[in-house]
Amino acid sequence: MTILFNFLISITLFIYGINLFSKGLENLCQKNIKFILEKYTKTPFKGIILGTILTALIQSSAITTITTVGLVNSGIITFHNSLGIIMGANLGTCITSWLVSFLNISKNSKLFLFLNPNTYIPLLLILGIILFSKHKNKSYICLGFALFMLGLLMMQNSLEPIKDFFWFKNLLLSFDNPLFGVFIGIILTTIMQSSSATIAILQTVSNTNHLTYFMATPIIMGENIGSCLTTIVASLNTSKNAKKVAISHLLYNIIGTIIFLIIFYFLNLFKLNFLNYEVNSFKIAIIHTLFNFFSILIFYPFLNKLEKFINFLVK
Repeated sequence: MTILFNFLISITLFIYGINLFSKGLENLCQKNIKFILEKYTKTPFKGIILGTILTALIQSSAITTITTVGLVNSGIITFHNSLGIIMGANLGTCITSWLVSFLNISKNSKLFLFLNPNTYIPLLLILGIILFSKHKNKSYICLGFALFMLGLLMMQNSLEPIKDFFWFKNLLLSFDNPLFGVFIGIILTTIMQSSSATIAILQTVSNTNHLTYFMATPIIMGENIGSCLTTIVASLNTSKNAKKVAISHLLYNIIGTIIFLIIFYFLNLFKLNFLNYEVNSFKIAIIHTLFNFFSILIFYPFLNKLEKFINFLVK
């Protein structure tokens, strides 16, 4: 019970930190975000670049996609121009997994310690408190980032004891079914409403247990689908074009997962040894990034066909 309690506190702190950071940055740059999205989405390629950068900065693909739904609903940007932003948002959210991987940088090296985000938690907390009275949004950014990193650190510590539990080892063995892994990724992300939290949990578990590429990759695929719920909810009671944005987000992630799952099963038929190699937080960040990057490469040539298909579905 102690482990569960500590884990729930840490994941709550993690999600609250991300939300607080995102809220502060969104409030500070709200008008600029809308202006930038309107001006720099004239082509799908520009939309991808912009969606990636914005999501990496605000640490939330949900804010990027929801803002996009709102702009399409108000007619500021077209459904066609929104497709690139949606694809870029998935890639931009990978920045969180890289931040998590930096937590495990060796403390023996002064250079690597400088890169470890945990080094700056006390400074950010103090700065956030000082700024709170006169600059709330800047305070939210500092406090949110500090709490987000503190939650990750607590999560790692809370999950450390379970590596020796018999039931947890059996649960890890059940990940040998890729479909089950995809399902776990969808459920976790849907419940927590944060794909970053799902990846962070996976990275934390990988540092204390023997997770392999075969176990971890399907979960990474599933979290992308689970992240679509927020966009779907945001599109309720909106225009047809805004609903198309939510559907494109969902279909993009579902089709991408199906494609890579087929490739994954195909690779497994050849019993490739690398699938049984153990992963750590750094390798999971790489998988997460490559999955979203190659999804863009696969879909980009077919964006017009995807747009036509969604136009056919929503009339």
